Amino acid sequence: MQIIANVVTRPDSTYPLIMQPYKLDLSQYGEKVRDRIEFEIKNVSDTKIDLTTISYATDFFDIEIPASIGPNETGKGVVILKSEVLKQNFEKSFTIECNDEKTSRFTVPVKRSVRSSSSPTSSTKGH
Repeated sequence: MQIIANVVTRPDSTYPLIMQPYKLDLSQYGEKVRDRIEFEIKNVSDTKIDLTTISYATDFFDIEIPASIGPNETGKGVVILKSEVLKQNFEKSFTIECNDEKTSRFTVPVKRSVRSSSSPTSSTKGH
């Protein structure tokens, strides 16, 4: 009998990148406006990875990511909400593509819930 095995050094399904947090929650439950959130992108491969944002909810937010991340390095990204959506609840996402051999894509959910502890706003009065 012969046994053949493949050793997987990183069984992580998100290889070659690890995103932290893996979903972005911009919910606002008080008066302080939350209009941005930072996240980390770690390159766990042994080669430089170029990143491209291939889709995102352009009417809701802008996204900034590094153009590339070196091997075993961590870059920072940021999602910045547009002022027109600060009072809205939504669930959207963005997708980043890598230039690795599989042209990997990573989709990150972006959620926002708004609850105010004060009286109704002008946009909710009379509805």
